[in-house]
Amino acid sequence: MRFLNLTIFMALVLVANTAQSTSQENWGRFSGDIVAKFLADGRNMRIEQPFAYIDPRGIRWDVPAGMTTDGASVPQFFWIMFPPFTGKYRAAAVVHDHYCQTKARSWRATHEAFYEAMRTSGVGETTAKAMYGAVYNFGPRWGIGTKRRGPGAEKYRNEAEQTAFFKELEAWIAREKPSAEEIAKRLDESGEVPKTRR
Repeated sequence: MRFLNLTIFMALVLVANTAQSTSQENWGRFSGDIVAKFLADGRNMRIEQPFAYIDPRGIRWDVPAGMTTDGASVPQFFWIMFPPFTGKYRAAAVVHDHYCQTKARSWRATHEAFYEAMRTSGVGETTAKAMYGAVYNFGPRWGIGTKRRGPGAEKYRNEAEQTAFFKELEAWIAREKPSAEEIAKRLDESGEVPKTRR
């Protein structure tokens, strides 16, 4: 009887640990698939059927059919490394683009949803955090008293400076493993990341 109770107890501990592990990795889910058509201009893409991202808190980020996207919510210096319509982050980029266009949610929530949706799509932690940090620092912003772009857009004006910033950001994230909140806080405080020690 004692052995049976111990076995049941161990099984419950295993189930509890598995549930905890699963909940920590819950980045949300997508509802539907991206069905899109490239437009004749060769740059824009139109969403042909609605789809949505449901974030870890259960909030729906709906993208309607007919929405047109050009990937512009992701800074242009990214496009060589991360073209806006390819890769695992494509669905996250479309959701991000839609909410940057409509401004239906705050810029902070929109950028956070971009990060979480990338993780949902299987983008690795370091890459997703680096892309989030770059969008946070260079991407669009809106609301009363807010500048149109993040502070990095004024500080790092050319593509070479932006690319160098991104490499430092990625190196810092790989080395220190900050949370998304810590990345945002660091960028809010200084607009820079700690340099890699050589």
